[in-house]
Amino acid sequence: MNPAFSNNDINYLFNKYAKQLHLYALTFLHTREDSEDVVQDIFMHFWEKHNNYFTEEKAVKSYLFNSVRNACLDRLEKKNVVQHNIDIIKQDIFFEETIQYDEKVFQDVQKELSLLPTQTQRIIVCIFSKRMKYQEVANELHISINTVKTLLRKGIQQLRLRFANYPELLFCLFRKK
Repeated sequence: MNPAFSNNDINYLFNKYAKQLHLYALTFLHTREDSEDVVQDIFMHFWEKHNNYFTEEKAVKSYLFNSVRNACLDRLEKKNVVQHNIDIIKQDIFFEETIQYDEKVFQDVQKELSLLPTQTQRIIVCIFSKRMKYQEVANELHISINTVKTLLRKGIQQLRLRFANYPELLFCLFRKK
């Protein structure tokens, strides 16, 4: 192709890539009308401003696809500015509520943990906070591994009874990573 594309060249490019570009735009915009508008705008812009910058069809194809992607993202951003701001506000509110909830639950867990026997408290802290292995805990506390397992099981049972209304809490606290 020539450095400056003729109308025939533009028609050729449109016929060759328009359908692919429409489908690509649809992955972003989800409506046929919007995708067609974007593709037409990109071809018009290319024809008016940029057709003399390219010497190879491969470069034109890359330019067209990148332009469609950017135009779609711009269009989505303009449509969703209000929704985006609402989403940010919702996220902030959720985050603040979660922090308050987490602090309260954490305090409740600490209080309940303090009611357990001292050895059981130590074992729970070592296993879940420090992520130690059973044998490491047994060595540190100078007890058998079976004692670690037994006291851990009893401590977890007691906490499960207390926090039965918070199953998600127990899942997070007592899963191994």
